[in-house]
Amino acid sequence: MYKIFDLHNDYFLKLKDSKKDKYISQNYSKNNIISAVWTSELSIYESMREIERAKNFVNLKSNLLLGVEDLHFLTYENLDKFLTFRPAYSGLTWNTCNALAGGAHEGGNLTKFGKKVIGLLEQNNIKVDTAHLNEESFMDVSKVSKKPLFCSHTAFYGVNKHSRNLKDYQLKMIVDSGGLVGFCLVSDFINGKTKCKIDDVVSHIDYFACKFGIDNLALGTDFYGTSHLPQNAKNYKDLLFNLSNKLQDLGYTEKSINKIFYENASRFFA
Repeated sequence: MYKIFDLHNDYFLKLKDSKKDKYISQNYSKNNIISAVWTSELSIYESMREIERAKNFVNLKSNLLLGVEDLHFLTYENLDKFLTFRPAYSGLTWNTCNALAGGAHEGGNLTKFGKKVIGLLEQNNIKVDTAHLNEESFMDVSKVSKKPLFCSHTAFYGVNKHSRNLKDYQLKMIVDSGGLVGFCLVSDFINGKTKCKIDDVVSHIDYFACKFGIDNLALGTDFYGTSHLPQNAKNYKDLLFNLSNKLQDLGYTEKSINKIFYENASRFFA
């Protein structure tokens, strides 16, 4: 039986506290989940509060890790406090620019503050997530970072030309650095529409595997971060059965599927 290491699940802010334990008990007994806290619509105070709450929650669960999406709230005053939360990774921005970097839907480079933050994140063993960066800021991060490059959730521009998708040269940079790419399940990224099929998911995975191999590919579902999920790939059960069967039909071995589903991410975050 396969298991999954999900690099990006937004359940934490979308589920009421009373439902979080039930959701996790149903899904994480064999799977590893990174609980992403999306802060873009939160104030500075709310962002810090929710990240601390999430950290306290994941600390009680052996297979959970904390991720942070968008550091717009970060200041020189709260930076030291934030570092004590020790998330597994942090994304610098969301789709727009902030005081650190440029987002996928806008221009803008990595700022002086952004460079300082990257240095401190890496010194504290917090991975820098390049998801949501524009190309300029992605390149800036690649020059500043002293660690393998990482993207928690994206799809592939070579299959569908979407501003959130990574281009081949970016994927190659991540692979060459020994980094990791999380493939997400947002239909808009996969085929440019609000609906897609599991065959469309497989086409992205196979595209990456044929060009770059499978040792740097993982899953970053973006569950609860989108309502536009592919048909028959809307939860972990779907992935464990439907997606694995589709990959097997295409000739992927059990060992290869295990790498994509679990082992690559587990090794990267070990």
